[in-house]
Amino acid sequence: MKKMFLLLACASMMASSAMAQMSLVKEVAKAAGSNKIEELQGALEAIQPALNNPESIKDAQTWFVAGKAAFGLFDQMQAHKQLGQEVDAVQMGKVLMDGFNYLQTALPLDSVKETNKDGSFKLDSNGHVKVKTKYSKDINALLSGHINDAYAFAGDCINEQKYAEAAAAYDNFFNLIDKDFAKSAGISLSPEDFAMTKFFQGFAQYYTKDFENSYKNLTAAVAGGYNENNVDLYQASALANVVQNNVDAKDFVAANKFIDEAIAISPNNSVLYDMKGFVVEQEIGTDDALPFYQKAVELDPNNADANYNLGRMYYNQASKIIIDNPDATTSQMIPKLKPIYETALPYLKKAAELDPEKASGAQRLIEDIDYKYEQMGLK
Repeated sequence: MKKMFLLLACASMMASSAMAQMSLVKEVAKAAGSNKIEELQGALEAIQPALNNPESIKDAQTWFVAGKAAFGLFDQMQAHKQLGQEVDAVQMGKVLMDGFNYLQTALPLDSVKETNKDGSFKLDSNGHVKVKTKYSKDINALLSGHINDAYAFAGDCINEQKYAEAAAAYDNFFNLIDKDFAKSAGISLSPEDFAMTKFFQGFAQYYTKDFENSYKNLTAAVAGGYNENNVDLYQASALANVVQNNVDAKDFVAANKFIDEAIAISPNNSVLYDMKGFVVEQEIGTDDALPFYQKAVELDPNNADANYNLGRMYYNQASKIIIDNPDATTSQMIPKLKPIYETALPYLKKAAELDPEKASGAQRLIEDIDYKYEQMGLK
């Protein structure tokens, strides 16, 4: 009997706590419609416990009220700023992002099962429970009304080199712009602006070291015709970082998957084949990597990395022959080595000419080949 009493008491306390939290939400809802900064700040502070309560976090109203208060505060601060009054820019950006997060959390929760007078659920013609929404219309209106604010805020963050904040703002912008409510509100980007915005999204992600998403968005920018701000260099560097991170972790499945997907999108990209060669070389070995380096040079004869790697592959083939034939005479080795060195040299020389950073490594191999030529009496 005592155990049952404790269980009932515990259940009563939980119900009481849940009711208290929802009562709090309803009280805050009144302040969330205010046009006074102090009251909106108070509303956001007051609703925080409900955003962490196991019961109230499952209710769409909790997040709707929080989002409404956040956007309301942003709007009032924006109005003050436009009048030349001083506002807290950091807080202004935070409540804007919080507003997006709160309202997008509310949307999937905003479904209420319809009931009959006897309390049973109403069913549609297929026997499914009918569901209606209560806040979605208002949520969609708030979100569509602030999409352009996310765009402007992201640009401000780029200018201030606040790349994490910019990346989050661009994520919100692109997450919403294709929604039906955004299209209904006439919010869209021209193809040129879309490509430019994708660049800045990828640019921000690059500096937060989110290289995978950075590469995808920079690739979208290039595909859209964007060719400014060294987009190709950022794109190549983001790709290299993704692949290098996977290789360092010995996750060759992930490295190959990423590079193969990239090649499928851009099958004529020399850099991608050079990177594929690198992955295969690290995973399997030089002979398997050779065709990818060859393809990279074929696609772009002026790719310094590909020229260096292809020349290095041939040089390594010759080195392996030397190691595998320790007792061979010079006359026996010349016909084996000379054709390979003659194949390697043009690529190594081209790499040294194209890229000073590659010159030292390429030159070292060239000098070693020259030395072996002297040993073999070929010079």
